[in-house]
Formats: sequence, C-alpha cells, structure tokens
Amino acid sequence: MFFRICLAASTVAFLLAPGTALADVGSGLIGNTVELTGPQGTTKIYYPDRNRIIVRAPDGKETRGWWRVKGKSICTKMAKTPESCTDPISEPPKAGSAGVFTGGDGDLKWSVTKGKGF
Repeated sequence: MFFRICLAASTVAFLLAPGTALADVGSGLIGNTVELTGPQGTTKIYYPDRNRIIVRAPDGKETRGWWRVKGKSICTKMAKTPESCTDPISEPPKAGSAGVFTGGDGDLKWSVTKGKGF
C-alpha cells in the first residue's frame, strides 16, 4: 500500500514544478533516482532505463516495476497494482529537481538525484 501511495504522490508532486514543457517528460528520469520522504519513511525509485523501475521501500525491501510516458504524463505500475499516471506535467523532472507535495497524510518531500541512489 505504501508503494502505491508514494508512487502516486511522487508523480503528482512533479506537477508542482513551474516551467515550460519539453517534448519528453520522462527523459530526465532515466538513470536517476527519485527520493520520497514522508511520515512513513523514505522510498527511493530508480529509473535504470526507458521501461523499468526499482523501488526501495523504507524497510529496505526492493521491488521491481515498470514506467512509461503517456503524452505529458508519467505512468508507473507495480506487480498486482493498477497503473498510476500523473496529470499532465508542465516541467519534466530531472536531477536537481525537488519539491513538497502536501496531502491529507502530511507532507511528502521529493527530489531527483543523479544515478542510482541506493
């Protein structure tokens, strides 16, 4: 459940970054790690290539999943869960991007770092 919440919240959080749209909203994720820190701990999502993700939960467990770009949205999918897509993104996330998503369960800080962060 935490994976689904974090993956959905992370993709929504990217919407908060102002800027202009680029042709491919996912290109800045390839080879980089998104770190999500919230009330339940820190989750890291590594994007090794155009299709796969590796997720490390706060307890250290790693799970593999998939991602894709659909128009101006980033969609993620973990085994046995439905695909989750962002609303259209105005500025693609890339290494150095960061922000805070405020939701009902508290703040979720996100940042993108270069390379595999775990």
